[in-house]
Amino acid sequence: MKVFVTGCSRGLGLAVAVDCLENGHVVYGCARRESQAAAELLKQHPGRFHFFTTDLSDPGFLTDVHRSVPVLDGLGAVVFNAAVGTDGLLASMSSEVIRESVGMNLISPMILAREAIKGMLLNGGGRLIFISSVAARHGFRGLSVYSAAKAGLLGFSRTLAREYGSRGIRSNVVMPGFLETEMSSTIEPRQLESVRRRIPTGRLGQAGDVVGMVRYLMSPEADYVNGAEFVVDGGMGS
Repeated sequence: MKVFVTGCSRGLGLAVAVDCLENGHVVYGCARRESQAAAELLKQHPGRFHFFTTDLSDPGFLTDVHRSVPVLDGLGAVVFNAAVGTDGLLASMSSEVIRESVGMNLISPMILAREAIKGMLLNGGGRLIFISSVAARHGFRGLSVYSAAKAGLLGFSRTLAREYGSRGIRSNVVMPGFLETEMSSTIEPRQLESVRRRIPTGRLGQAGDVVGMVRYLMSPEADYVNGAEFVVDGGMGS
């Protein structure tokens, strides 16, 4: 299967790309910058891992995507993982930061999904997997804009499931809890410790804790799973 993973230079996106490659898929990935880990994957999987840089918050990003990814020619799955964190109280947040967060976390997945669906309709179906966050359902101090954008993915995915389920397209959402990634490292330590105390398993998640759910949603076993949301948060929202 050909899989497109956004934001795959580090963190969860990188872990998803590695898992897909290990399971025999051809992976197309993008990020704002090429990391050392992405460069190593290119060396390890020549011809099977394709990486390009683009800024998904830039209105012209589709040019890069269409030049680098066979969007209209056989993508089996898209994992919408790219995101930008916006930690800060709303009253002190600039309009520019608000627009960037909503653009990256909500609008760019919508635009990419539109393009992916065109190809999936031509090719008999596919999987849309949106990486949201538990912040979409639970209020966290300093994450109002991020939470709103991630919540938007829930309604978007449910509606796509209804619109295109009969055409072989499955749309689902994975909602990780707080993971130990570079994004969470920008949250102030006191707030992060408060989050950790709320998790029954006693720790922040790892990217590997979420990868299995993404793998399942791409598998034939998940063919009847559509319009669903899967929380992977160590029980924090229970």
